[in-house]
Amino acid sequence: MKKIAIITLGALIALSCGHKVETPDHDALIDSISNEEQNLTRFAVGTDTAKANHIIALYNLFVENFPEDSLAPIYMLRTAEVQINTGNFEDGINSLDSIMALYPGFEDIAMCQFMKGKAYEDNQQYDLAREAYGEFVENYPDHVLAADTRKMLPLIGLTPEEQLEAIQAKKR
Repeated sequence: MKKIAIITLGALIALSCGHKVETPDHDALIDSISNEEQNLTRFAVGTDTAKANHIIALYNLFVENFPEDSLAPIYMLRTAEVQINTGNFEDGINSLDSIMALYPGFEDIAMCQFMKGKAYEDNQQYDLAREAYGEFVENYPDHVLAADTRKMLPLIGLTPEEQLEAIQAKKR
């Protein structure tokens, strides 16, 4: 535990000062990330900027030092989730774009595309949301979320009342 705390502290100091330090121990860094994740909830990450920044720093430290590791795109995806959950939509979208560019064979690549649409939608950028969702449906037509996404595409950006009206009109 002491080793993990020292690595975490060293990583944060290095990130904040911009100085290059030795490559951290792979397994110790994974343990540190795992410990931090166990102490977090979505609520805590969404409301505690320090905790959010801390876990993002750990994820980034891992990805920068071990980009070929199978955990790298997973940690990048978690970074995007934290960024989006804290309202940093642009950073989250950029993280998702990076995953899709750097790790095209990543097993959750379809989810990255879907999350991009959701981030745009949550940020009320409806045209971009429709575009991202459209790419998701086009690229992953058999994904478990594709059918529902097709149905919701025309409803993006509408008020709840307008959505209800559109659904009722379609049933007629």
